[in-house]
Formats: sequence, structure tokens, C-alpha cells
Amino acid sequence: MTAPDVPVPVDVVELVLRVLRPLLAVAGPGGRPIPVSTTVGDGVDGGPARLPWVLVAEDGHTWAWPAVQRSIIRLTCWHTSPHAAKATLSVALGLLCVRPAPAPLLHTEPLTAPITGSDPYTGAPLATATLAVHARTPP
Repeated sequence: MTAPDVPVPVDVVELVLRVLRPLLAVAGPGGRPIPVSTTVGDGVDGGPARLPWVLVAEDGHTWAWPAVQRSIIRLTCWHTSPHAAKATLSVALGLLCVRPAPAPLLHTEPLTAPITGSDPYTGAPLATATLAVHARTPP
């Protein structure tokens, strides 16, 4: 158990999910929500349950004690075509990086632009990008 005055790191992936889910709530085909998850899903061959699908994962994390964390966040989008995957991911990346970050998110910056490919297990078109997310550790 930690003392009440010891800072505890926040889950930066959860913070990104909380920001991104409402932003992509009407961004799918026909205005449907695009699922934003921390898991790939339980679809065919372990792929997403449906397309489009956005995965949020953390690839690295540093913590400037006691105040600021920096996480490298990887976004991956499975879609019906490479162009649609890249376009959807570009929108998600842009929305995360151009809008003022709500507390405790301090700052976001893109590290790589969306790059297209295909899922080696399902063959579905996908795109991936990374961004740095800085978050404040609550006192």
C-alpha cells in the first residue's frame, strides 16, 4: 500500500481511450461509431470483430518523477481498404494532436504518420501510427 501523498502514475492508454472514443463516435461508415479498444478483438483468426477497428497500445513509457509521464502510443486501424485505414487513422491522429488536451493530458505530438500494410493473420488492410503523449501525474 502506498502513502496518500505518494504520486502514482496514471494509465495513459486509458486517458487516450477516453479522449478518442467520443471523437470517433460518428466517424465510421454511415455515421456509425468506430470501436476504439485495447484489444484486437475476437474475430476470425484473432482479428477485429468488425471493420473498421482502432487499437490503442503503449510501446514505451518514461516518468519524470514526480510530475510528468511520456508514453509512446501506437494507433492501429483495421479497415476495408488500405486507403480507408490510413484516412481513418489520420483523422484519429489529427484529432488527438490538434485539439487542446484535457487534464491530465498535457501535450500530444505525432511521431510517425500513418503507414499502411496488411494484417499477417487475417489479411485485413490496416494502418499504424505513433504519437508521444505527455500526462500529468495527479498529486
